[in-house]
Amino acid sequence: MKKIISLLLALILCLSFTACSGPNADMTEENITETVAAVETALKNFDTDDLDKYVDSSTLSVIIGYAESHEQFADLGRAIFANLEMDITNIDMENKTVTVTAINKDLSAATSEFAQSLKDSYSTFALLRKLSDDTFLDEKLAELQDTIANCQLMDEGIEIVLNIEQDSKNLVFSFDSLDEDAVSGGALSAIKEIYGIS
Repeated sequence: MKKIISLLLALILCLSFTACSGPNADMTEENITETVAAVETALKNFDTDDLDKYVDSSTLSVIIGYAESHEQFADLGRAIFANLEMDITNIDMENKTVTVTAINKDLSAATSEFAQSLKDSYSTFALLRKLSDDTFLDEKLAELQDTIANCQLMDEGIEIVLNIEQDSKNLVFSFDSLDEDAVSGGALSAIKEIYGIS
């Protein structure tokens, strides 16, 4: 009898931990809310595994690729998103969207100026070669991080609507260029604009 009770307790504990282990693929308001929190945390920590898991974003995918081989890009990601706050204002189960208000530091001017100085100093080809030079990355990305540290918070948040997709194990939020811009405080669009990336 004791063995049966022990087995049942172990099973209940196991199921409890599984249920509380984080966001899953169920399209429920609770799970969408948990996934928003997971995305915010992944961006702040620039956790490339969780970003790959919960976010579909072409621009972030490129940065993640660099961050996985160069820690300087992960540090830059953490600097860009350190002050990000994402608050849910609406969940639309029928259309599979979540509306959030994103607020961050206003990074558009700082990153635009940084990108312009790089463009003035290096051809696109030369800059691409520099992306593998750790000494260059240490120096230049540290400069940008120092500039970001001195930027001010936005006066108000930006409302964005994220499409929700169901993956096999979890929900995934799709970020278009406007969404990327909002969560990055304008940093991603500023860089893309200087380099003519659409």
